Amino acid sequence: MSDEPPRSGHRGALGALAACLFVVVTAEYVVVGLLPPLSADLGVSVPTAGLLVTGYALAVTLGGPLVTVLTLRAPRRATLLGLLALFSCGNLLAATAPGFGTLLAGRVLTALTHGTFFAICVVSAAALVPEHRRGRAVAAVSAGLNLATVLGAPLGTWLGEAQGWRSTFWALTATGALALAAVATLVPATPAPTAAPTPTATPTPTATPTPTAADRAAPGLAAEAAALRDPRVLRLLAVTLVTEAGIFAVYTYIAPLLGETTGYGERAVTVLLVVFGAGGVAGNLLGGRLTDRAPERALRFLIALLAAGLAAFALACHQKTAAAVGVFCLGLLAFALVPALQTSVVLAARRAPTLTVSAYTSVFNLGIACGSWLGGLLIAAPGPAGGHGALPLAGALLALAGLALTRLPTNGHRRTPPGPEPPTTPGGFRTRSDQLPTTVRDLPTGDRELRTGDRDLPTGDRELRTGDRELRTGDRELRTGDRELRTREPERKTP
Repeated sequence: MSDEPPRSGHRGALGALAACLFVVVTAEYVVVGLLPPLSADLGVSVPTAGLLVTGYALAVTLGGPLVTVLTLRAPRRATLLGLLALFSCGNLLAATAPGFGTLLAGRVLTALTHGTFFAICVVSAAALVPEHRRGRAVAAVSAGLNLATVLGAPLGTWLGEAQGWRSTFWALTATGALALAAVATLVPATPAPTAAPTPTATPTPTATPTPTAADRAAPGLAAEAAALRDPRVLRLLAVTLVTEAGIFAVYTYIAPLLGETTGYGERAVTVLLVVFGAGGVAGNLLGGRLTDRAPERALRFLIALLAAGLAAFALACHQKTAAAVGVFCLGLLAFALVPALQTSVVLAARRAPTLTVSAYTSVFNLGIACGSWLGGLLIAAPGPAGGHGALPLAGALLALAGLALTRLPTNGHRRTPPGPEPPTTPGGFRTRSDQLPTTVRDLPTGDRELRTGDRDLPTGDRELRTGDRELRTGDRELRTGDRELRTREPERKTP
């Protein structure tokens, strides 16, 4: 393993990337708490205002893969700067929107940056530090996401309630511009990713080996498409779609649900959004630990808990104390599920994960769109089957459907064609199989493939066997030379 020293200023660069994620994720979630005052000011119903969540998620779903493909070979810092500029323009349009249609257009424009943003931030963070520090670098950048749920969205809600919903979008415009300046100042420029060159035998002149261009080269588009077509990947994407729809059928309308069904005031709802975020931070840690032990079992276990938690919240939302506990538990279960889903997707497409991870982000947001759309329909539905109280039960049913999908067989799946060694995150930096998020012993499925994965390595098994033959040949030569020395030794002792 390389002990390459960290590049100078990498802490500031990691901080800038974390700030970017904080701003972008805050912009995604902040509208949830603003639906009641925003709908009242613009003269639309709460379900219609919920289209701001649906439209944002659909824009991420449709625009994410397109933006990823268009920027796949562009320099990462330049891509980040362009996305941040587009992000600020979208929020500026939302802040100055004369009506609901213009506000929705601003949200869609902002959402076009989302699908590619997280992947580039993670890959850029990993490229800033030596290999043995990449996990900590990615965790440091991902902290921006957690802070957005704990602090960003609640602060945006509080600001919108105190100064009007437009002030929240003005704040997002300003923080987007600050994040752009931070990236331009602190994040070092990197060359555009290129295809892997033909390996040469020229050794590195330094004593410590450094990653080569081949190490960082991303797999080709054909390999990426083949990985995306893998039945295991398609099953996990379907699970993601259904379970996230169940979560966001409830979370999108959590503010009016807590206000009208539970009886909380606006300030109390803001505090409960902080409680939800705190549960999300705890859930992220819990989900990561469970996933490290056994991804497949953790995924099923957490989806089952989510279904039970949503069903229980259908009763708890009618009592204030129980509802507060339920909000924390929902945040915990919703965010505990994310690392299980992400890790399972990366493992299923480990040889060419870039397009698959982008598709995962799109499907995740498609689930948000479907959930918010379904929640709006249920709220507007007449009779006992409609209203805010029906949302948790609908979410529980969707979670159960996701649990059923995890049991679907994937026999006869296609293997990903041989290619560069699998990266741990989208970006092409090389890792070994023992550096995957879980060990071979912990994998409930796919362990046979990992144990026989040495046959698939483009370099490794054949070279090791060749080197073993050379060692055995050298050993025979040493033994032959030893016999010759013993034969000659008596001759030198003869007077």
